[in-house]
Amino acid sequence: MIDVKSLRKTYGDRTILNDVSVTFARGQVVSLIGPSGGGKSTLLRCLNGLEDFQGGEVHVGSEILHPGGAARNQRALLALRQRVGMVFQQWNLFAHRTALGNIIEAPVHVKKLRPEDATARAHELLKRVGLSHRANAYPSEMSGGEQQRVAIARALAMDPEALLLDEPTSALDPERVGEVLDVLRTLAADGLTMLVVTHEMKFAREVSHRTLVLHGGQIIEDGPPSEVLDAPKHERTRAFLGLSRT
Repeated sequence: MIDVKSLRKTYGDRTILNDVSVTFARGQVVSLIGPSGGGKSTLLRCLNGLEDFQGGEVHVGSEILHPGGAARNQRALLALRQRVGMVFQQWNLFAHRTALGNIIEAPVHVKKLRPEDATARAHELLKRVGLSHRANAYPSEMSGGEQQRVAIARALAMDPEALLLDEPTSALDPERVGEVLDVLRTLAADGLTMLVVTHEMKFAREVSHRTLVLHGGQIIEDGPPSEVLDAPKHERTRAFLGLSRT
C-alpha cells in the first residue's frame, strides 16, 4: 500500500534519510523505533507530504509524491491526505471547539459531508475511543490522554486507509499512556494499517506485525518484533535496547 523508493531527505549539509526503501502492506501495524535523530519522525512526515524530500519517491496507493514539495505535488497531496491520517505527539486540538466539534471539522469542510452525517459519525468514533461521555467537553476540560484519543478519533473521521502516529504517548503522563495504547490495540485488531513511531517496547512487541529500527537515516533492522527486539543483528540496535553482546 505504501512504497518508499530511495528516499533522501537533507537539512543543509545534514542527511536525515539516506536512500531509504521500504514497503508497508495493507493491514500491517509497523513500529518504528531507534535512537533520537535517526529519522523516524521525518520518515512519517515525508509519507504524507508534511516534509519535502530531495530524492526518491513515495507511493501511497495510486498517488505518488516526488521531490519538489507542494508546488509539484499539489494534486497528489490533496488526495493523499484524505487517504492517510496523522496523529502527532501534541494533539493540537482546536481550543475553541468541543471534542465533537474537533472531529467533524475536516469531514464537513474537506469531504463536504452534511453536518448531521458528520456528527453521527463523530459520536460513533467517540464511542470507539471510549469517550462518548466527553462529546461536549473542550480541550481545556480534558486530560492529556482524553485529548489524544480525540485526536485519534479526528484522524479516523476521514476514514483513512492508513494511520501514521508520531510518538502518540510521549507527551502523556505514565498513567494516561495505557488509555491511548488500548485504543491503538483495538484499531490494530480491526485491521487498520498503522505506522507508529514509539518508545513503548511492550506495544511494539505485542501489537506490531513488524518492527523497524532507524539509525543514521537508514533502516538497520526490519523484521518480526520477536526477532528485532530479542535477537537484533545490528550492534546499534543492541545498544539501544540495552542488550549485552553475546
